[in-house]
Amino acid sequence: MNTSTFFENLKRYLAVLALLTVINLITSPNYLWVIWPALGMGIALLKDLLDLNNSKRVG
Repeated sequence: MNTSTFFENLKRYLAVLALLTVINLITSPNYLWVIWPALGMGIALLKDLLDLNNSKRVG
């Protein structure tokens, strides 16, 4: 993975979470369920970041 791929994934993550946040606030503002997809997607993004860091160390 390269840096530009990571930043593309980050942009997608932020866009999807913005959309999900709007949907959450419109449909059920008393319960913020958007934190669950944010955590799951955040773990995947963290893995991408760690892979990027490891690939820079190796070569």
